[in-house]
Amino acid sequence: MLVSLLVPLLLCGTLGSVTADHSAENTPGFASEVRPILSRQCLPCHGPDTKTRKADLRLDRREGLLRVVQPGNAADSELIQRITTTDLGDRMPPPDHAESLSDAEISTLTRWISGGASWQKHWAFQIPQLSEIPDHGSSENPIDAFIAEKIATAGLEANGPASPRTLIRRVHLDLIGLPPTPDRVARFVADHEKDREGAWLQLVEELLASESFGERWASIWLDLARYADTKGYEQDGNRNIWPWRDWVIQAFDRDLPFDQFTIEQLAGDLIDSPEESTRLATAFHRNTMTNDEGGTQNEEFRVAAVVDRVNTTMQVWQGLTAGCAQCHDHKYDPLSQKEYYQFYDFFNQSADADRNNEHPVLSILGISDKELLIPARQRVEETLSVLDETARALEIPEPDPAELDSSALDVIAFNGHMPALCQELVDGRQESWPWVAAPEDAPEGIDQVIRQVAPAGQTRQVYFERSLHPHIVTEGDRYLIDARILEAPESMLLQVRLDDDTVWEHRAYWGTTSFGHGTDGTPSLLHHGDLPITGEWVRLEVAASKIGLEAGTTVVGVAMTQIGGKIEWGGVRRDSTRHTERDDLLGYQSFLDRWSENPSDLFDASIREALVASQDQTDSNEKLETWWKKTLSTAGKRLLEPQLQAHDQALKEQNRIEAKAVPVPVMVDLANDQARSTHILNRGSYLVPGDEVTAEVPQFLPPMDPNTPRHRLSLAHWLLSAENPLTARVHVNRVWEQLFGTGLVETLEDFGTQGALPSHPELLDWLAITWQQEDRWSHKALLRRIVTSETYRRSSRSSANQRQIDPENRLLSRATRIRLAAEIVRDQALSIGGILSPKKFGPPVFPPQPEGIWQVVYNGAGWRESEGEDRVRRSLYTFFRRTAPYPTMLTFDAPSRDVCQSRRIRTNTPLQALVMLNDPVVIEAAAGLARISLDHSSQLTESIAHAFERATCRPPSAQELDHLVQLSHQQQQTFELDPEAARLFLESGRWTLEEVKLHPRAATLMLIANVLMNLDEILVRG
Repeated sequence: MLVSLLVPLLLCGTLGSVTADHSAENTPGFASEVRPILSRQCLPCHGPDTKTRKADLRLDRREGLLRVVQPGNAADSELIQRITTTDLGDRMPPPDHAESLSDAEISTLTRWISGGASWQKHWAFQIPQLSEIPDHGSSENPIDAFIAEKIATAGLEANGPASPRTLIRRVHLDLIGLPPTPDRVARFVADHEKDREGAWLQLVEELLASESFGERWASIWLDLARYADTKGYEQDGNRNIWPWRDWVIQAFDRDLPFDQFTIEQLAGDLIDSPEESTRLATAFHRNTMTNDEGGTQNEEFRVAAVVDRVNTTMQVWQGLTAGCAQCHDHKYDPLSQKEYYQFYDFFNQSADADRNNEHPVLSILGISDKELLIPARQRVEETLSVLDETARALEIPEPDPAELDSSALDVIAFNGHMPALCQELVDGRQESWPWVAAPEDAPEGIDQVIRQVAPAGQTRQVYFERSLHPHIVTEGDRYLIDARILEAPESMLLQVRLDDDTVWEHRAYWGTTSFGHGTDGTPSLLHHGDLPITGEWVRLEVAASKIGLEAGTTVVGVAMTQIGGKIEWGGVRRDSTRHTERDDLLGYQSFLDRWSENPSDLFDASIREALVASQDQTDSNEKLETWWKKTLSTAGKRLLEPQLQAHDQALKEQNRIEAKAVPVPVMVDLANDQARSTHILNRGSYLVPGDEVTAEVPQFLPPMDPNTPRHRLSLAHWLLSAENPLTARVHVNRVWEQLFGTGLVETLEDFGTQGALPSHPELLDWLAITWQQEDRWSHKALLRRIVTSETYRRSSRSSANQRQIDPENRLLSRATRIRLAAEIVRDQALSIGGILSPKKFGPPVFPPQPEGIWQVVYNGAGWRESEGEDRVRRSLYTFFRRTAPYPTMLTFDAPSRDVCQSRRIRTNTPLQALVMLNDPVVIEAAAGLARISLDHSSQLTESIAHAFERATCRPPSAQELDHLVQLSHQQQQTFELDPEAARLFLESGRWTLEEVKLHPRAATLMLIANVLMNLDEILVRG
């Protein structure tokens, strides 16, 4: 007997009888009928969450159910007794918690127990099984057989195919997100009459190969990836992430298999020999929000970003609401808080940490610039080759003593110029030195400085080492340091490293020091005086010999270091007493010889990995040549002037293109010795860490190989394994939802126990398995399989019987009419108006939007309205700001993309009508359609009919045309009486028509076009 400590099962309804038909064929299915009752009503108090579980009773597991259920004996089962008792003290749930079960629910539970109380694991957590294809229907496509079986069982009849005009519009909008042109419609209709199936297959292949395909499907992925051009939170500063968006478009265009698509985005940096594109792909998980507001705790928002990566990964690939387990055990699905943070550990080892500079980043050129860079680099190579040949052939004479220059300055690290191929480091991290614009009072020649701050007692430094341009110390050399103290440090140091040093052993310092390296008073740590006066620029001087640098030794590293304080460093120069043209030429030829023999001798592994990972030495050769040009004496340059000029021009063009590269945040893991420990966060707070955990996958899903290292790459492979029951199902369902309006599982975002049951479970599993095994994860193959089915091509007309038996069309006896997504609504309007730009890729654009949208307190950025074709590009290129998304898209249900969103819930609001009637973009598109129609015919009726057909892909009926013609006559009279109104209306659509007498007719056609843009038939895919 259950004791009185057993608290409410939270079951709803009214009390009812326990009598029922207990025949085997009438026994309810546990997964489809019983589990939903238990899950919705019982699990909040008797489910996976240990903190809210009552009476130590867990009804999400078989052993828990057997405590209150006697299989085959409903009357003696405690579960039935407690939900049917009239004793308010024993009844589950008590009256003060919820209503009791309905008669139907009690009957379901009773019949299930009487039938043997069979128990099955939740359907989505079981590995898909390949069901036998039903013997239904005449279609060769198995999809139709699975659908036909359900339709027949329900006593329905399936519709025949839609008209060719409806079909071509439907598949165009579904596959590429744009309507067909009138010419393509006419050609398809003609081909369809001759060969229905052949014409359809040809059309599908054409669309799958279309240049617009990737843009359509990337737009869907951007919701999942919470893509935005800003960082979110209060300041919502800009972020360079658009090159990743272009990567996604390309991935869909070239049909990158979904398994590789997944691996590159989750762990492209961890695969063997990662390329730029695979590293760029990892920006998927840098779409998390970061907080630039002053005074915030970076760790708090770093943790928030990692949490977001966990939740997004589980949502996108597993269709689960894992975020419920951030603060406590999941109440409905078997995911504990401990397992959540074990999964969290996979993502807790990334190097990003809510920094304002978004480190780590990857400098990326846009796709169009990359295409220009290839010939530019080839030209550099050609000129470099000529220059090298000429330099090798030079006759180098013995030096004339008169050539000696007693005041030659060798730039070591000054004003942003670094030696070729040096490894720049900041406080031990491999980063570019943080040069900033020099203040106005800086000494002449100093345009940039390093403004470095060190907390009291702490060391900060910028340094380089392993340059391809080491310098040879000569007798009498001096090092000159330009600097200004803004806040006094304990000390400031110059450090120099020789080629054969294992550590830095040559230092000069000013002030007092507690520097933990070197012996004070020796060349390894030599005191050079007191600190300079605060606020004044000084040039500090160090003789090379004073810090143990003998003539002939090779210097490979220089560092500027401070303990505490704030200093502006202008850089380091070497003042050498001997520098000749011959030295330059001999040095250059020596480097060429060494480079030809063994490039790896010239720089260490870290530089080699960064610059020549692809085995392409072009970049390194160019940098070597750039170094030589900067250091070669005037006389030496004169000898090679023609070759240098040609090379200089080629380099300028290459540099001009490369300068367009933008820093894109990407994923990089910490080094092993910097790995973070991961703890369960009590109540999800980073301030209250609990027990330490290590990376692991949830126990209710198939295990990961115990011998596999736990990192993001192994996680990606686990998600794609044949044993993982969710990944393929989730993506197949996502694609199905885009094509039919509702997924086979309606809740795209929840495949857990609270989610909807699949309408066609056997079909879902068949699609998931064949997609993996036969289609090899090909997205285009999956689409081809679905859109070539008869189910997809059905008419959307509905009978009374269909609406009564299947009002939501889950059985798909007819096609579903779907309101178009926000991006397609806008893109279709631009396309119909003939003004949509075909331009692909590149930075985001700023089409017209109402003034004031961006007037917020903490960000002074303004909406810089684009000109030319950038005004009318596809919607996925529109700048997306999280705190103020583009209003037209927001009105048509686009998300703010703060977090991952799997499904857009379609709404119908008056604002949508206002947008389509007044949005400047729609008005401009209407003007475009009117221009096309006016050019088509001088007859108003023919112009209107042409506009109608271009917009809807079909000719208007006589009644439709009559209504539009009547409206046009009324409106033209109005414009003829007020020609100024006609001119202003045309101008609102950016239509300048010089022939004034045509203004009323043109304005009338533009108004008719605007009416057409607002037809339900236009906003809905039939």
